Amino acid sequence: MRGFTLVELLVALAVLAILLMVAMPAFNNLIVSQRVKTASFDLVAGLSYARSEAVKQNGTVTLTPSGGNWANGWTVTGPDGSTLKTAAALQSVTVSGPTSLVYGRSGRITGGSGDIEIASSVTTDGVAARCISVDVTGLPRAKQGACS
Repeated sequence: MRGFTLVELLVALAVLAILLMVAMPAFNNLIVSQRVKTASFDLVAGLSYARSEAVKQNGTVTLTPSGGNWANGWTVTGPDGSTLKTAAALQSVTVSGPTSLVYGRSGRITGGSGDIEIASSVTTDGVAARCISVDVTGLPRAKQGACS
């Protein structure tokens, strides 16, 4: 006869269950870490878009968080007050930063610079925060670690 016995099947399932229990915490950390990275990449892309639109339209472009919280997404507003782009809410992250960033027609930040910190809203070990620094030239730079 060909096939598996019931005992062989149960042993294989028990081994699989043990392997899954060992792998799940590491997999959760990977998911949370990727969410933080994705959020920082999305925000850097939004900042770069706002900067290029300010230069292209030769006017002031404002990037503001939705509902006063960057984790809820953000809106890019053009010189005439029209909405150029909106971003959706970010999942499982907390974001702290300035109330808005304003790009002048030269692509530089007006009114100082700002740091935006993105961290996980889920408590996990080994998941580093990311810091997006926007200097007076308007160029956003992302780095691993908290903003200092």
